[in-house]
Amino acid sequence: MPAPPRRCRAQLCAIAAAALAFMSGSALGAAEARKVSIESLLYDLKSPDPVRRQVAVRELGIARYRPAIPQLIPLATDPAASVRRELELTLERLRDMETLPGLVALAADAENDIRARAADALVNLHLPHTDGVTGALTVIRERIVGRPDAAQDLVIEPDVPVDPTVVSTLRARVTDSERGIRRTAIRGLGILLARPAVPDLLRVVREDRDDGLRFDGVRALRKIGDTAIAGDLAALLNMNGDAVRNELIATLGAMKYAGAVPDLARIVEQTKRTDPACVLALAALADIADPASAPLFARFRDDKDDLLRLYANEGIARTADATMKTQISAARLVEKNAWVRTAQAFALLRLGQSEYLDELIRGLDSWTTRDLAKEYLLETQGADRQALFAPRAASATARAGLADVLGLIGDPDALPRLQELSRDSDKDVAKAADRATKRIAVASSGQ
Repeated sequence: MPAPPRRCRAQLCAIAAAALAFMSGSALGAAEARKVSIESLLYDLKSPDPVRRQVAVRELGIARYRPAIPQLIPLATDPAASVRRELELTLERLRDMETLPGLVALAADAENDIRARAADALVNLHLPHTDGVTGALTVIRERIVGRPDAAQDLVIEPDVPVDPTVVSTLRARVTDSERGIRRTAIRGLGILLARPAVPDLLRVVREDRDDGLRFDGVRALRKIGDTAIAGDLAALLNMNGDAVRNELIATLGAMKYAGAVPDLARIVEQTKRTDPACVLALAALADIADPASAPLFARFRDDKDDLLRLYANEGIARTADATMKTQISAARLVEKNAWVRTAQAFALLRLGQSEYLDELIRGLDSWTTRDLAKEYLLETQGADRQALFAPRAASATARAGLADVLGLIGDPDALPRLQELSRDSDKDVAKAADRATKRIAVASSGQ
């Protein structure tokens, strides 16, 4: 088709511009018509029309109007499920501790989806809005067996208060009819370090027929860390289900339960070297560090399997078997695996060679060894601890990692170094130092 004459083109452009202006004006008018004052929205919360109540709840949530929280919470018992559903979403958006009573009520809602989201929101409200917390370290053994998702690592920071009604609400949901809600409750109780829930979680581990939920129950108990139940967990080591058994092994190690040493040694002796249970049991023995395990550590120090060598060296470090110093020094000269070399440095440090402290700090630089180096640095003792607190040249990554370690150690003697790091030119280092300072303050106050 030939192009229209210039005059026609001009007319077409004028018509199009007019149409666009008309449509824009209409859209603007419609938008203005949709704008409703906050006062009107608050008024509509008491409207007899459930649609108007639902719209008002949604708009207040979109506006994130927190002063409306006291007027929103009563709608948790609204007769219309659509209003309660909208309310739950709005309370999530507001992310304010004042919404707790509403979320607690919605976590017992008759509608499964409302109940599920509210239970999840109760836990999330206690966590940073961005990426998780750093109160727990991811250690290498966590990579041996797969984990369902990253939420398994989360715990709240020590200065975050948890209202008892939140714990009681989640405890009630442990026996919910919906599996997903039960999982949320079990995991949430672990994340919130809810010690009153230990009997509920132990019951799940003992009696539930769902291995996934039993796994979550053991993991939650590991986070809470109530060593009084370690014997109860050890009695379950022979249960069927590899994932649950492996989690029990790791938990007994984390609790440093010496009563489990014979059973863990039997697992190491009787399972194949390629079986994750063998590696996890040796790792647990390295955590417990009972002198009776020294012959096992010596035997596996030169094993062909990297992970078995790793945990054998950990065990030697923690049992402080001085007779192994020469052998470890010689083995480190030819060792190629970065994890094992880090464990060897840890062993040599614990056996009196303080120069290996700097080796562990350098380990914070690499993503391969960072978590392992943090784990070992947390165990720094005596004169080496003062050396750890001293200023030193290090990369920004290592400085941030070191600040995390100092905060987790919780020693007030580290505060001068953390004050220096809080003024660091790297914002991640400064943020890590501020968080560490807060942790030490909480630990010192006895909270």
